[in-house]
Amino acid sequence: ERAGWTGRAGGDLPTLDLPTDRPRRAETRRRGAYDWFPLDGTLLAAIGRLAQREGATRFHVLLSAFLVLLARHTGQEDLVVGTPTAGRSRREIEGLIGFFVNNLVLRADLSGDPSFRELLSRVRTMAIEAFAHQDTPFERLVEAVAPERELGRNPLFQVLFNHFAVDERLFALPPLELSTLDMTLDVSKFDLTLHCFEVEGQLVVKLEYDTDLFDRETIEALGRRYLTLLAGVVADPGARLSRLPLLADAGRAQLVVQWKR
Repeated sequence: ERAGWTGRAGGDLPTLDLPTDRPRRAETRRRGAYDWFPLDGTLLAAIGRLAQREGATRFHVLLSAFLVLLARHTGQEDLVVGTPTAGRSRREIEGLIGFFVNNLVLRADLSGDPSFRELLSRVRTMAIEAFAHQDTPFERLVEAVAPERELGRNPLFQVLFNHFAVDERLFALPPLELSTLDMTLDVSKFDLTLHCFEVEGQLVVKLEYDTDLFDRETIEALGRRYLTLLAGVVADPGARLSRLPLLADAGRAQLVVQWKR
């Protein structure tokens, strides 16, 4: 059962060892900041077409690209990340007021330098298996796995991936006029969190990070590389992971790409 919870069978969960600008403190202070990377709808539409061709979702494509980014920066092929779930998998609780969000552990296999298309298939299968256990409380999973605890690291995973679409209609409440408020919180629950927001056909990437570990310049570079990776995978999903671009050339500097249909 534990293997299903983690989305993949076998062995102890590995620790993601991202290069940091400063040594990890013995006890995390959760100090954080974030940076935004907005895109127009062209790339999001291309991601949607790729997902449809491969029988996947935009979540799978965006997560797979993030895993490639992590693998290329760590040199690791066995990766564990977390992702939040709504916790409303049954119809009878969909309308209830309350906080049901649960963190799910995803374990991905990037071994053998597969093509992005092959990785996408692996990630899709892994995610389906993991989401089948989404009702298992994260605290119960921590108890079952019983990892060696460190005050400077979160248990089971240190990096979170979050993807969701924002429906602006939810903020309509006539005759009241509602608007969203962007709150700046100097807190990061994890070493690194990648948020992918879909808003009215646009894709906005937000990188939240632990400022005790990373400098802003490092995160800015990481965000640019993620966007370059996304452009690369939709242009050539058959490319092996080691061949996917991380640094934008002159033709990709502003993500001006002619998507092939």
